[in-house]
Amino acid sequence: MALNYISIGQKIKAIRKRKGFSQLTLSELINRSPTYISYIEGGIKSMSLDTFILLANALNTTADELLIDNLENTIKVSNHEFAALFSDCSDYERRILFDVITATKKSIRENKHSVRTR
Repeated sequence: MALNYISIGQKIKAIRKRKGFSQLTLSELINRSPTYISYIEGGIKSMSLDTFILLANALNTTADELLIDNLENTIKVSNHEFAALFSDCSDYERRILFDVITATKKSIRENKHSVRTR
């Protein structure tokens, strides 16, 4: 299976923006040019493993989070994303989100056979 560099680039871009980094800031953190960061984020250029690790470290993220769309087993990544989502929630917010997720899961399972496919 070939790596999907477009999806990896999109993940890098999304995380960079979430962290509030510009392409210039990120490029300075990993000692690469802003143009190169742009090429990576657009999936135009592939990167070396060294650059990939530098990016993951600079963005304070995991390799599996960047590669999630290329992996078959994504349970650990999803767990990490859920933990990050809940990390800044109050106890009240966590309880509400838990109730919403529980109700959504129940509804999905109860209605999965009643949905028509075209």
